[in-house]
Amino acid sequence: MSESTVALELFLRWLNEAHDRRFRLAGKADASAVALDGETRLAIEVRSLLGPVEDAAWLAAQARLEEQLSEAAPGPCALWLPFGADLPAGEPLLSEFIDSVREAAVRLGPQERSYVPLPVTMRLRKVSDDGGVVSVTGGLNQHWARFTELVRGTYDLDSTRVHRLPESEAHLEGLIELVVRISKQLGAGQLAEIETIDAWTLQRVGEGSGVTIVGVPPTTTDDPGLAVRRNLRRILAEAVPRLQESEADVRALLVIGHYPRIEQEGATIAMRGYEPALYSGIDVVGLITDGLVKPIIAPLVR
Repeated sequence: MSESTVALELFLRWLNEAHDRRFRLAGKADASAVALDGETRLAIEVRSLLGPVEDAAWLAAQARLEEQLSEAAPGPCALWLPFGADLPAGEPLLSEFIDSVREAAVRLGPQERSYVPLPVTMRLRKVSDDGGVVSVTGGLNQHWARFTELVRGTYDLDSTRVHRLPESEAHLEGLIELVVRISKQLGAGQLAEIETIDAWTLQRVGEGSGVTIVGVPPTTTDDPGLAVRRNLRRILAEAVPRLQESEADVRALLVIGHYPRIEQEGATIAMRGYEPALYSGIDVVGLITDGLVKPIIAPLVR
């Protein structure tokens, strides 16, 4: 199952549930597809906001890991890599990760999603005894204010290996408490390593077997916001004419995004900066990321 096939399944499930329709794919589909609901014909184009991936070594590693996961885990499942994360490699990390995917997949019911914990390490350094602030880089950066006034001294927290947190607020609160507790054990100039996890979303999809990894290499771009704006314009210029020329009653463009959480996506803001003429005649533009669907342009399903 390709990334495009995963995106198509999620989109049609969302569309049918949100609008009480019965669209089903007509024939084999990938980046271009047709779905039917009675006599209503839906044309769909699927594109990746940060693709296509051209890193041959990473693609080979992705294929190997997909094969290993597919042999171990009951499928079919989609594994959504957090943006910026690399594929697990080396032992015992790789074997432990495969075991974790298998255990998580067994617990998933139809269409359910959860996460697989990948062990990672954060580094906390105490800069001085003065102040009460933690400067944060990496995945916990957006939560830095929650450390304020909970610590005594000035600290640097390197959380660059944390790309996606579990959705549970309790996990974040527990992680903050752990950092604060360890901070009290440090003197100025001292460094502590803090063991935690990166949350990789696992989702039950489709029929059959196999695990599809949805992601891009960590070296794809240093400025994802700029890349999204540039690539989305290119995608619109390429896909919209194809959709406009299709014999269809409804037309949809799906873009696969790579974000820690769908709430942190930047495609919606990018779309607002374009002239509507760029997507004229398109009924739906949908973002697929982290196993979820978000309509960037509100759907009009006839």
